[in-house]
Amino acid sequence: MNVPWIGLYEVRSLPGNDALAGMAGAFVNVVALGKDVEDFKRTASGALRDYDFEVLTVAGIGTVEERGKREDLVLALEQLAAFLTNDNPVQLDEFQAYEQ
Repeated sequence: MNVPWIGLYEVRSLPGNDALAGMAGAFVNVVALGKDVEDFKRTASGALRDYDFEVLTVAGIGTVEERGKREDLVLALEQLAAFLTNDNPVQLDEFQAYEQ
């Protein structure tokens, strides 16, 4: 069964993608449906590649339910998770870009 997961991704723009306006990279929380951690990472990383980002690292992976129980789930991510469906299995939070 697919459940909503969250992970913090570090990405870099691939050639032709100017979404980060010349910045060296960015961090972005990704909320996606998955059967388990590996399925989540496949889905989330695939979506980022589809948007022409190279995945550098991923950390802090957990289910929305786990994060809610720990009370470290911010409202914005909870709201993104509410939009997930099988036809729309990935939501991206705001990118936090950095220079070097």
